[in-house]
Amino acid sequence: MLLTIILGFFGGLFGANGIPHYLTGVTGQEHPSPFGSSSVVNAIEGWAMFLLGGILWYFAWIQNYVLSAFISAALGMLVIALVHTQVWVKNPEFYKRMLPGRN
Repeated sequence: MLLTIILGFFGGLFGANGIPHYLTGVTGQEHPSPFGSSSVVNAIEGWAMFLLGGILWYFAWIQNYVLSAFISAALGMLVIALVHTQVWVKNPEFYKRMLPGRN
């Protein structure tokens, strides 16, 4: 069960982390990331996050501990959402660079 919780948590975390990178990448926008901020890099990074999240979810053996897997994945998604909100709050210059006209 512990392995299910750990893999579920990181599967949710990586899967949810792929959303902003993938969406900004496929819409041609820049988004800060460790590998660069171009739209191509972000589209690839988002795709890789989805893939990694799916692989972790596959190996989580969710059929044995369904509720634990879903709760841990939801917590992983919440954690990365809170991380992203803190990054955006503490770095308002991202708005100015990415969204011209937004104060």
